[in-house]
Amino acid sequence: MLIRDFNPARILLIRLARLGDVILLVPAIKLLRKKFPHSHIAALVGRRCAPILEMCDAIDEVIAVDRVAMRDGSRLAAIRDILKLAERIRRARYELVLDFHSFRETNLLAWYSRADWRLGLKRAHGSYLSFCFNLGPVLEDKSQHVASVFRSLLNPLGVEPHDEEIHLDLSAEDFSKADDLLLCHQMLPRSTLLGFNVGAGSPGRIWPKENFAELARKLILRHNAGVIFFSGPQDGDFSRDVAQQTNNPRTLVANNLSLRLLAAVISRCTLLVSNDTGPMHLGPATGVPTLGLFSLGHPEHYRPLGRYSRFVRRHPIEALQVEEVYEMVSEMIHAIQK
Repeated sequence: MLIRDFNPARILLIRLARLGDVILLVPAIKLLRKKFPHSHIAALVGRRCAPILEMCDAIDEVIAVDRVAMRDGSRLAAIRDILKLAERIRRARYELVLDFHSFRETNLLAWYSRADWRLGLKRAHGSYLSFCFNLGPVLEDKSQHVASVFRSLLNPLGVEPHDEEIHLDLSAEDFSKADDLLLCHQMLPRSTLLGFNVGAGSPGRIWPKENFAELARKLILRHNAGVIFFSGPQDGDFSRDVAQQTNNPRTLVANNLSLRLLAAVISRCTLLVSNDTGPMHLGPATGVPTLGLFSLGHPEHYRPLGRYSRFVRRHPIEALQVEEVYEMVSEMIHAIQK
């Protein structure tokens, strides 16, 4: 069913997690804004991912939910918070709700909103409460990239398919803070600045420390490059360990940065090399060509986007040789700089 002559005043988007998926939702959000330039667009998102949508100018309101606190806290408090959220959504009187997450609880929130039109993604392997929606469903196609899957949810609204690139809207202040950090550590000015996102949420997705260190030494020598090692709070001292093994003053450990500062610092890189994890997509989202290192994941579904971006997959991840990654990175640098 295709909705025609529909101009909703208030729209709610639902995508609670994961970081990479929320980043890959941005192209669909920007297409939705082009379709409905005067609508109030709100997004319901997990608290950890909320800063991503705060960097998307197409969003008017970000509603952050602390799902971890609901899960790990008292059951009574969780029930109270869920009911408060449901009432907030109903009182907002949305005319259109799009459920990009499609868990039972998000389906029910869409239904409880009483929106005029409710549309949800039907996951390939997941629950779908059909009574919660009066449009669709839109079937998840696991052969497509996640960004394309999200865009497909807009088809019933008459939004033309379009390969909109990811683009986060960083501010002048964001860039200034990134430059201050890099200047403070003598990483600017430098013609070639490489970012290495060395952590990941799963051990099976992490390329070994010694491989990252050897790759950094080779690239510093060949390209006179500076190298920044990124990692998150779940990675402990991983990035610091890699830097110590690299043993070169042209490196910087940038762990546990806020998502906004992380995006801004990555935007100053010539190229990003990343394990298969959410922050990998911050490269394309800030215009930086990205090489994704895959093992357990599905690159056809989650590969980094962008003209110069590439990926390589080996299972196990330890089978991926340093020389192969080195050649790919060198080719990418040449293509970017020529």
